[in-house]
Amino acid sequence: MKKVVTLLALILTTSISFAQETEEPAGSPATVFAGSADGYYKYDFSHVTNGYTSFTNTDNSFELGMVSLEASHKWKKASVFVDLGFGSRAKEFTYNDNPYSFMIKQLTFTYDVSDSFKFVAGTFGTHVGYELLDAVDNKNYSMSYAFTYGPFYNTGIKAQYTTGKLSFMAGVTNPTDFKSALETGTDAKTFIGQIAYVGETGSAYLNLSTGASNGAPRRDINDDLLPSDEDKTQFDFVATKKFGDKFALGFNATYANTSNNIDGDLDGDWFSLVLYPTYSISSNVLLAYRLEYLDSEDAAASMGALAGSSVIGNTLSLNYKVGNMTIIPEFRIDSASNDIFVANDGAFKGVNTYALVAATYTF
Repeated sequence: MKKVVTLLALILTTSISFAQETEEPAGSPATVFAGSADGYYKYDFSHVTNGYTSFTNTDNSFELGMVSLEASHKWKKASVFVDLGFGSRAKEFTYNDNPYSFMIKQLTFTYDVSDSFKFVAGTFGTHVGYELLDAVDNKNYSMSYAFTYGPFYNTGIKAQYTTGKLSFMAGVTNPTDFKSALETGTDAKTFIGQIAYVGETGSAYLNLSTGASNGAPRRDINDDLLPSDEDKTQFDFVATKKFGDKFALGFNATYANTSNNIDGDLDGDWFSLVLYPTYSISSNVLLAYRLEYLDSEDAAASMGALAGSSVIGNTLSLNYKVGNMTIIPEFRIDSASNDIFVANDGAFKGVNTYALVAATYTF
């Protein structure tokens, strides 16, 4: 505990000293700060910790999610964005980092070559999928299987070109979910790409990620890193559409294939189809439903109990907004083709049900 307090004190002292001693160039814009926080209580009707998705694997417990602190600054053609996360949600998101670096969720440097063309370098959240890490950016508090088993973030460089309603992105990064290639024991890279259309009432994104896998690094008997033998390719499609002022629909289709040069048990593929309808009851009350079908019957053994099974997930969430706070009561039922969930007597069953109440706040 003393080490954590000392580290935070050092960060705050350094930040204050930097702010006092550094003068902004004349006419430059100010640094913009923002943040969010979330927490929840979950009750699993099996009375055990159950489930295979991110961030809510608890039972009958009040939990702190994450505090996010963001800062951005732009001067002429260059800008920087810093996104720090504190809490269990941030630690699970940056699962490959050591305990003293998990605070950095995103850190990007952007150079605008022109109004339509830019380069972004650093660590940035994945472009794959519909859902985002920060709870304030989603209507459902719990996460989908598509989010949980897809990439979380990339560290590298990407270029983006925008013309009208169309944009194109391509980049090269370290293996997914690693901030440093030195932590992977390989010089292999991941290649990412996106074609996007953003209109007034709808959008569509075609995404690609292919290259070194985001699995945990392997070590030999001397605890030395071994080269990665696993590659993963994921194709992903996201679409959104607004139907008037009250009803909106989101859709995510994603397919991932994993291949391993040494262990054939780690070869496999899976896909997920997710529907996200939302309905605004009033200006501060919104109803969000998520219907997901995950097919992991041919998935690699690395997906654990999900391998060889399929799951249908139903999640119903109410968003009640009070100022900058949103209260989210949520009810979820997941039904699997195999008995992969744990019952309260220790036996296995095919259905899991739980309820939670979450709160998010932006500042």
